[in-house]
Amino acid sequence: MGHGSDADGRSRAFWDRAAREDARWHIATAAAADPDEFAASGRRETDMFLAHAGLVPDRSLTVLEIGCGIGRMTARLAEVYGRVLALDVSQVMLDQAAQALAGLDNVTYVLGSGSDLAGIDSASVDVVLSYIVLQHVPTVAGQLEYFRETRRVLRPGGAAAIQIRSNTPTAVALDWGGHIAHRVSGHRTLSRAWRGSRIPRTELLAAASGVWANGHSGAGPRARVELRAFGQRHTWVVMHRDAG
Repeated sequence: MGHGSDADGRSRAFWDRAAREDARWHIATAAAADPDEFAASGRRETDMFLAHAGLVPDRSLTVLEIGCGIGRMTARLAEVYGRVLALDVSQVMLDQAAQALAGLDNVTYVLGSGSDLAGIDSASVDVVLSYIVLQHVPTVAGQLEYFRETRRVLRPGGAAAIQIRSNTPTAVALDWGGHIAHRVSGHRTLSRAWRGSRIPRTELLAAASGVWANGHSGAGPRARVELRAFGQRHTWVVMHRDAG
């Protein structure tokens, strides 16, 4: 496991329990009530966020989805990419995804550690996509490890789109308002496994690019990085691994 990984198993325990209690609510709260709308929202958001990041899907490519949950977005990814590696920290989530998407033969399910991409070979995927996942990783170190690992697993010339919580005062206020409202309604949204952490910009750019602010290179390949805001609460980190 990488630095900041889920060594004590708390995140895994949180998401295993979430999957047993109400997986849809914990994955896409606004679309949870109706199973058909839950699935449809996954299709819409997959297309929307691929376009937002400037990623053009292709059946010749392999995509890694970090935090697949029960397959809300996985189903659409399997339609537009040739192969999908669907990774999640929760085995219970993965089991539900495999059952829901049993008819898909191009999806491989991978149990993750909670912060790294152990089990995914270096330079083995063309695209990495992650939405409303890293925002729940409890530590900054754990989230940074995902960005370093993303550079490792991307093939030369590959690209990634990873969403995180924005650092603006408005984003912080909106998130806390949501956490408290959901807690009042009986959900465990004050847990660090739900609230996650916010990443300082300098550390984020260094981990995602492989280049420190002083120009020195860290370990592994480099990537070009762009931060793209989406709404008031979210930032997309778009990475393009160097072709060399």
